[in-house]
Amino acid sequence: MAEKSSTKIEEVVDLRTKLNGIFKRKRRTLEEDREIKRERRQTRRNSHESHSENGDSTELEKIHEGITQRALFDDEDCLKIEKKIDEVVANAEKGRYREKTVDRAPLRIKYFFGEGYTYGKQMSERGPGQERLYARGVVDDIPKWIFDMVERKIVDAGIVPKNFINSAVINDYQPGGCIVSHIDPGHIFDRPIVSASFFSASSLCFGCKFSFKPIRTTTPVLSLPISRGCVTVLR
Repeated sequence: MAEKSSTKIEEVVDLRTKLNGIFKRKRRTLEEDREIKRERRQTRRNSHESHSENGDSTELEKIHEGITQRALFDDEDCLKIEKKIDEVVANAEKGRYREKTVDRAPLRIKYFFGEGYTYGKQMSERGPGQERLYARGVVDDIPKWIFDMVERKIVDAGIVPKNFINSAVINDYQPGGCIVSHIDPGHIFDRPIVSASFFSASSLCFGCKFSFKPIRTTTPVLSLPISRGCVTVLR
């Protein structure tokens, strides 16, 4: 009898430990959501103060209206996904992907899965609307782990419907790396565009202009803080 009672007590303690772990993760996610909202409110106030005098507050409002953010991936999720991203980088270094899957630039490597497209210097004709999708099969299929570990959470959160995502792009930035200001072309990208951030915090800037050699940028209309594990939705 004593052994059975001891086993029951151990099971209860183990169950309480598991439940406490679940509740802590949920609380952390809620706290992260609140922190993101606080940062966005502060960013909006700062942006209004700095741009209202210049008459571009209307542009700022339009930018804010098209953005939503969620703290969707906790630390445990991030670590698992980051390990998978490291595997992608290692596979690329070993030449295991199709040629167009990997796009290298200074301080940034882009990995196309599902669909790939031409942009920038790759275009035969420059200008908006000249971007083109690669033929099917030119880039590798979306890895199963992206569907299981990333897409599933995004769908479960109601951000996009199931089977909406047919393209996944990993941007691997080195320290000091960035991507130049651009508009994702509407004839290639359906909305919303969903971005998930891993490894570190970053920022997404709107309304800034680039110059090169060395890289210089103008002051952005909006600099949006993005925390690790945060999902940003652009509509």
